[in-house]
Amino acid sequence: MSAPRYAELVGKLFAREARSSVPPPDPAARTRAIAAIADAIGARARRRRVTSWSAGLSVAAAAALVAVGASRHIAHREAMASRVGNGGPPTVQIVAHAVSGATSVLFSGAQAPLADESLVAQGSRLVTPANGRATLAFSTGTNVVVGEGSDVSLGGDSAHQVLRLSTGSIDLHVAKLTAEQRFVVGTADAEVEVRGTQFHVSIVPPEVACGHGTPTRVVVTEGVVVVRHDDIEDRVSAGEVWPTGCVRGLVATADARTGGALARAGGPVSTLAEENALYRRAVLTANGGDVYGGVNGLEALLAKYPATPLAEGARAEIMKRLVRVSPSLAASAARQYLALYPKGASRNEAEGIISSAP
Repeated sequence: MSAPRYAELVGKLFAREARSSVPPPDPAARTRAIAAIADAIGARARRRRVTSWSAGLSVAAAAALVAVGASRHIAHREAMASRVGNGGPPTVQIVAHAVSGATSVLFSGAQAPLADESLVAQGSRLVTPANGRATLAFSTGTNVVVGEGSDVSLGGDSAHQVLRLSTGSIDLHVAKLTAEQRFVVGTADAEVEVRGTQFHVSIVPPEVACGHGTPTRVVVTEGVVVVRHDDIEDRVSAGEVWPTGCVRGLVATADARTGGALARAGGPVSTLAEENALYRRAVLTANGGDVYGGVNGLEALLAKYPATPLAEGARAEIMKRLVRVSPSLAASAARQYLALYPKGASRNEAEGIISSAP
């Protein structure tokens, strides 16, 4: 309300007072009272404007902070999306499974038994006993079987996977890689690189007459690998072995893996007849009621001839026989079968054994 309006009210108030018994105030006092009231009204109006302005400023500042925070969040989210979309490959996860024997995992100097379906970190080592094997399932689709008495280290990063084999052997089925990805198997004196294939790498006692004494052996069953040794790079295709010209410790394995190619080419006689005899004896033992005896016979066949062409049938037979006496062991055997033969003839049966296991 304006000062003139208050002055009018004051005047009416004084008029009422004049009609009362109280004497009217002095004109000078009246003027001073009106001026004091007007000053009070002005001060009150100014306080209201300041309060309103301050509140508006606070709201604006808060809105600005919210906007800045939101913009930073959006920028961070967009940067992360851009990073993933512009070549930031997803982290590769590796799940390990002990098929048989007390496989150990070593990481940062600590050693522990390999638990079933363990997630294994980069930088770990897997050590299998003389009677034990393990499987490695990569999130990329690659599968690896670590053989008996083997020592394998896991390295690399999301784009570059590196396995280092110190002792023993590994069988690999490497999924198709992109142009930015690499998969390498390293040994003490060689490096094997693939683009998507199936192959076997093992460490054997060196021979001077074989590959200048290298202990590394490579057998390729599908695709092509590149072997680097002594600053020389060799391409090894399906059905071939590396190093060439080696007989002892490699010919039986290579001949079995290549379907008898070496024998047909005039190489040493194949051991397939003995392998068939071992297989038949194990099946007959299981049929006679000694399931574990039959399974042990098949395991003995695979241990003596890890590259036998009877391997898929033997592993399928093991999981089928074990279902009757130990569903958990049967499930373990089924997982190994699928790791080695993801498109094998007994794939559906293996998946059924795993799904029904306790």
